[in-house]
Amino acid sequence: MQVRRTILKGIAACYAASALLGSSAAAHSEPLSVQLSWLVDAGSIGEVVALQKGYFADRGLDVELLPGGPTANAIQELLGGTVDIAVGYAPQIMYAANNKLPIISFAATFQKAPLTFFSLGEKNIMSIKDWKGMRIGSAQSALPQVIAILDYNGLSLEDITFVQAQVPALLQDQVDVVGAWPTNTAALEPVTSNPGGYNTQSIWDNGLQFQSNYLIATKPTLDEKADLLAAYLEAVDAGWSFAADNPGEAIDILVAYAPALNPEKERAALDVMVSEYVFTDETMEYGFGNVSSERWQQTLDTYIAIGEIDSSMTHADVFDSRILDSVETTKR
Repeated sequence: MQVRRTILKGIAACYAASALLGSSAAAHSEPLSVQLSWLVDAGSIGEVVALQKGYFADRGLDVELLPGGPTANAIQELLGGTVDIAVGYAPQIMYAANNKLPIISFAATFQKAPLTFFSLGEKNIMSIKDWKGMRIGSAQSALPQVIAILDYNGLSLEDITFVQAQVPALLQDQVDVVGAWPTNTAALEPVTSNPGGYNTQSIWDNGLQFQSNYLIATKPTLDEKADLLAAYLEAVDAGWSFAADNPGEAIDILVAYAPALNPEKERAALDVMVSEYVFTDETMEYGFGNVSSERWQQTLDTYIAIGEIDSSMTHADVFDSRILDSVETTKR
């Protein structure tokens, strides 16, 4: 009986010690809230995998992922203190910085911005120059990109009819060209399977070498919480690397987290993202999350040329390399 009591006391002590260690670890976990660029899908699989597999927790972070969507405003959430990090796009960053708002990018998940303009093969639209006199559809938010690539190709907004539209408008002959993301494989399936083929012009190949899905913080956050931002980047890097190596399991994790998603469609999108946008020749050399200051400057110069932003803006207004410089991200 004495032996049994001793064993039970030992077990109780172990549980107490374990609980103490657990509470201590929890006490030292730093909360970090993140505004995703869109609703949870394959585009945020790195963050979801990092959360569900404990990559954030392993680095002392207690991360909350907030879905984006048409009504979310990443910059407002950052400036209002609702979130510590936002995932967003180059125009958001440029226009905020142009208005002297204290936000900055510190890494980029996508090495190339996917935005591409699609037309049906029977239209025979082979270049931006062929857009003259055409009906060009895109989201209203992409109008500055349309203006910029027109200018790059010697055209102006007066040379086209701009229509606020999405892919269905192309299929219904309401527009001749429509902007979409090649990663949205499900929405584009009627275009990519068109019996007459299809043609594309990407913004990347037409003067706008944006990167995309930038990680953004306020300048005070970067100054005061650089170690947390670095830990976050490392965890997301691990999440994307896991997804690249284990796409089937990663999709299972994603769909368990967001059950409304279609696993086959998300897998198709993930394959495109990994092979063409997240891991490229540049990440092979510089690592996951790489950002090019030179490319940022070229983009700014393009927008300066069309009068969209102040001529004094430089890459230092929109990108800070300190976080990337402080970590060793995956080269693949």
